Amino acid sequence: MHWKAQLVQTANRIAGSFRGHPNVAAVAIGGSIGRGQMWKHSDLELCLVVEQRMEQYQHFNYIDDMGVEIIQITRSRMAEFIRGFRQPDKSLLAFPIQIYRCRIVYDPENMLEEFKQIYDTYLFHDDVAALKQKEALQQADLRLGDARELAEAGEVGGAAGHLRIGLNFLLLASYWHYRILPRSQNRTIYFLKKNSEAPGRTQLRPLYDLFVEAFGLNRPHKELKERLLQAQPAIFAIAEASWGSNTPVFLEHAVDGNLEWGHDRSIVYVYKYCVHRMQLSGGQRNPYDTASLPNRTRSCTDSSISGISRRTGCIDGSGNILRFATGLRSGCWRPFLTADALRQKNFPLSLPLFGLSE
Repeated sequence: MHWKAQLVQTANRIAGSFRGHPNVAAVAIGGSIGRGQMWKHSDLELCLVVEQRMEQYQHFNYIDDMGVEIIQITRSRMAEFIRGFRQPDKSLLAFPIQIYRCRIVYDPENMLEEFKQIYDTYLFHDDVAALKQKEALQQADLRLGDARELAEAGEVGGAAGHLRIGLNFLLLASYWHYRILPRSQNRTIYFLKKNSEAPGRTQLRPLYDLFVEAFGLNRPHKELKERLLQAQPAIFAIAEASWGSNTPVFLEHAVDGNLEWGHDRSIVYVYKYCVHRMQLSGGQRNPYDTASLPNRTRSCTDSSISGISRRTGCIDGSGNILRFATGLRSGCWRPFLTADALRQKNFPLSLPLFGLSE
């Protein structure tokens, strides 16, 4: 069977298993499979319209040899949106973009179809795209501001983490500016490079160069793989504590844990970005440069960091997670492009100045 047919068959089987569930009002296949833009390693974004959230289902899953992200939207929330919709506004921002152009599998009351007509028509409306861009830029400003402050304080690990999260928001803002649908996180760097080479989008090239530099993606395949494999046990521990017990197997199998798919840079980016999102959330501003960690390699059993070990994962005694996630031992940080430099290239963004140095 052709791989596309196999993907669709598996997605249909998983989605179909929720038909008739007493708590499920509608089911749709979202993401690249729903839009018919899949690649060999696409996962399934499964949209469930539910009466009440089903806590037994985690967001990240691995089912029938396929990564599955379960997105739950309550019937009341969707019905309220449909009733109240008058014109494109911020109400569309409340729904995940994975359901854009989804393929409906089960919808006996036509509620999801009615929602889909509105969402697909207006998601890229100028007013909505402007709101999306503004929202992403505000988040980028906050993270890059934190990166600058930490860098000035000599806390380069925390600065790197916030910088990378900020760059991701900057990427989202740029895509909304150009009306590009963010797709296939496992190929983010590939698509960023491809988009930067498209006519009229050359202003994305500085952002691509910045991603490669900031995420440490310009190293040889062997080194990228070695550091990823060394850090994976700690990454999986962080993932389980932060995003649920199913997340480690999802990361290992649905995010190319062995770097075999030919998109090394994108996969390493995903792992580093996920680590930072997990470790720099819930009020954690900087778990990387803890003063009580000589050489930043103390065991996570040490009582001095026990307060962050469950919340952000272990900082293992070998320092693998630090070497992988922050690059503290990978050479000098070179100055990054400033917001002024981006503006001089007519980059459509407004950001505080920032930079990193060893």
